[in-house]
Amino acid sequence: MGYKPTYEELAQKVRELEKETVEHKKVEIALRKLQYHLDQITIGMHEDIMVIDRDFVIKDVNDGFIINYGGNAKRVIGSTCYDVTQGFDKPCSKPEHSCPAAAVFNTGKPVRVEQVHRGNSGEELNVEIYAFPVFAEDGNIERVVEMFHNVTDHKKIKQKRMKIEKLEGALEMAAAVCHELGQPLQALYVHFDDMLEIISGNDALYSEVEGIMDNAHRMGKIIKKLQNIARYETRDYVQGIKIIDIDKATELYGSDTKM
Repeated sequence: MGYKPTYEELAQKVRELEKETVEHKKVEIALRKLQYHLDQITIGMHEDIMVIDRDFVIKDVNDGFIINYGGNAKRVIGSTCYDVTQGFDKPCSKPEHSCPAAAVFNTGKPVRVEQVHRGNSGEELNVEIYAFPVFAEDGNIERVVEMFHNVTDHKKIKQKRMKIEKLEGALEMAAAVCHELGQPLQALYVHFDDMLEIISGNDALYSEVEGIMDNAHRMGKIIKKLQNIARYETRDYVQGIKIIDIDKATELYGSDTKM
């Protein structure tokens, strides 16, 4: 016959199982508390968080991500990241939309990229993406966590500041040009008037001087426009070069400023 444990041995085994069960419950409670605190941290973060697998399928997100991109968790979780954030039907590959998750899976190192995303209402969002790996027990990368920092407002403020700085530069240059050209041009007007009186009987030469004087007046109108520049506007020139569009950048004061 096989060995039969005594009553005391059975009782001891029961006490050990009860103790083990208690320990398991303590661990479970501790894990629930930890999960709760982690959830509170991610909920309170301004950054949107997304966890994706090797197929670029979204496995988890925080509330901020759902608000900005999905509207509800059912739509987001299980969908691909490139569909939800970009509206693409395949993974990001263009230079302006380089895939941070692919880079992390390939290198095992954290990366940072900038992208333009499509928000929940279709609006464009400028985001900085910080992506880092989550390793499985065997040492292979199992997931990638991406944190999105919305810099849309910062970009708009920066662009506005740059436009103000460019306008200030344009105004300084315009003031210098007007100052340097204004006085010589006034002197030309006087000389042209004198020349027209002298050669009034010579029709051919008179016409030539009138044509030169018309161009001088045209230069005067350009100078007047430069004095009235109110905003920074450019237009395409040649070989990708942009120049200030004087007509769009100028506040016109009457028809006499038109060229």
